[in-house]
Amino acid sequence: MADDAEVMQVDREGPVATLWLNRPERLNALNVALIDAACSQLALWEADAGVRVVLLRGRGRAFCAGDDLGGMGDAEAREAMDFTLRREEGYERLFKVIYNLRKPVVAVLHGHAVGAGAMIALASDIRIAASDARIGFPFVQRGITGGTALLERYIGFGKAHELLLTGDPVTGEEAERIGLVTQAVPATDLDVAAANWAHRFAVAPTKVLGFQKYQLHHGVNQSVDTAFAINSFGALLSRTAKDSEEGRLAFKEKRRPDFKGN
Repeated sequence: MADDAEVMQVDREGPVATLWLNRPERLNALNVALIDAACSQLALWEADAGVRVVLLRGRGRAFCAGDDLGGMGDAEAREAMDFTLRREEGYERLFKVIYNLRKPVVAVLHGHAVGAGAMIALASDIRIAASDARIGFPFVQRGITGGTALLERYIGFGKAHELLLTGDPVTGEEAERIGLVTQAVPATDLDVAAANWAHRFAVAPTKVLGFQKYQLHHGVNQSVDTAFAINSFGALLSRTAKDSEEGRLAFKEKRRPDFKGN
């Protein structure tokens, strides 16, 4: 059984960094130690100019089975804690770190990706799933609420109602059909699909992608005027990147750009 020092593993191959959730005996359910370790590692990678794409994966039979309620500290102490602090101590903290990372994040889903596991997948920019993966938001089946922060943005208000009010999971194949994941592939092809996405982003203009993410995240659900203002601000910032100059020069010279990520 993994101790707290082993709840997360990392791989690094050049510009591609992989964070492995490593609690296979608990289907990689999140506990405080895992959340702490993952947030710290992601912060290091964000500051490392050599990292240009992050993959999120799970060891064993599942991506992530949600919160490990027994691993979130003493239940009585947590109930006495201020609600906001209790909430921010849980998966919401990891969700925000992933969502706001200024580099592309690809979640690679197999087995179960449910509850908090499905939410950290939604925080990622790209989600690829095994066709037989089970993805769901079973909060109401546990007598609690959750999942409302982002789901409707990806699959629409009506379908989000269905999944959140029933708690029923969908397969990876169905998740692709409704827009919940970017791509579904047979489980045997999942590693290849992950490598393909990693390579694509490893040669992309990383800093520009960070600005693009900023525009997407802050412009959604805004008025048209505000959305265009955010778009213009992001476009101005993107021109400060060296890759912006390279992209425009490559277009002019009719060649493939050689982006360096800066």
